[in-house]
Amino acid sequence: MKVETKYLGKMSQSEKFKVLNEEVRSFYDYCKEIGVSDDEMDIICRPLLNTVKKATMKRWRRIITAIIIFLAIFYIVCQTDTFQWHATAVARVTLIKLLPLWNWTPLYHNKCIIERIPQKFDGNAVSTKDCVTCEAIQNIARISNTDHNEVFNNHLMRGAPVIVTDANIEWPTGEYNFTGLVNNDDRLRESVPCRILTNIRTGKQPMDLQEIVHRITESTIPSWFIHFQNCDIRAVKTFRILAPRPYFISSEIPPSHFNWLIISKNYDTKRFKQLEFDIGLIVISQLKGKNYIQLKPRDSCKNICSVLSVELLEGEILVLSNLLWEFEYLPGKGNNFALITETDWVETLLD
Repeated sequence: MKVETKYLGKMSQSEKFKVLNEEVRSFYDYCKEIGVSDDEMDIICRPLLNTVKKATMKRWRRIITAIIIFLAIFYIVCQTDTFQWHATAVARVTLIKLLPLWNWTPLYHNKCIIERIPQKFDGNAVSTKDCVTCEAIQNIARISNTDHNEVFNNHLMRGAPVIVTDANIEWPTGEYNFTGLVNNDDRLRESVPCRILTNIRTGKQPMDLQEIVHRITESTIPSWFIHFQNCDIRAVKTFRILAPRPYFISSEIPPSHFNWLIISKNYDTKRFKQLEFDIGLIVISQLKGKNYIQLKPRDSCKNICSVLSVELLEGEILVLSNLLWEFEYLPGKGNNFALITETDWVETLLD
């Protein structure tokens, strides 16, 4: 079958392949009729086969090159803040839409899908023989004009908490405005704390920082408290600016991986609020007002070591390793604001 060239341009791709297949088959049948052997057919068709192979390899090279270029461009775009912001927004909307079908909130509130076992407190990590480090501690010392060696070697390494009274020399000046800080940061407003406790009626769940600000500013309750833990790295980094690394902590100590905010207004109660930290270095910065702090010995040491109580005043920092201690606080009268940081740090006082 012969097809004029002028008609080929009007054919579809499948029609062209069909015509080509029929022409090749006709050529093959003709060669067989005139006695051409298979070896001779191989020699005759080799140039065509080589051309087809080269064309196929060229096509695959183009496809692979296009994929590599696409992946490179996609990777570069993914590093931009604009893409990350929109991707986060789409992901949040998608997760909200999934809530009726799948309640994923327990996973969201976990610090890690796979728990960080070394940092979690193990009840067997402290035995009664270890309590010798805290049995003689009756109060929390207050020091100033100090340095890393004094704080760590003279206090923390022997299990003793310590208060630094001049810690606020590195803090930003001016009023601490939690609501303003959240309202001025688009990404911070959408951050959802992983642990939260408050006497204010909660709204939507999970409650993000924007909702927390709304509840605080719109609440008509004359006395309230709220504390929450930030696991979102953006929130952790943002709130670090409220209380930068204290001057007496060496740069060898890593940055905090989680932080807490404790806020209260005229909240008069006698019940202490317990906060559960990962084992490590805990730094409590009293940015405004005051809080009453109570450190209770762990179960292994409760009959050996004393409960430590202290009033943490504005401008002071309480530093402790919580391997031996459980932390509780009681809001002071008036307006109070404190920031607590959790940092990976393993003390070497226990064998």
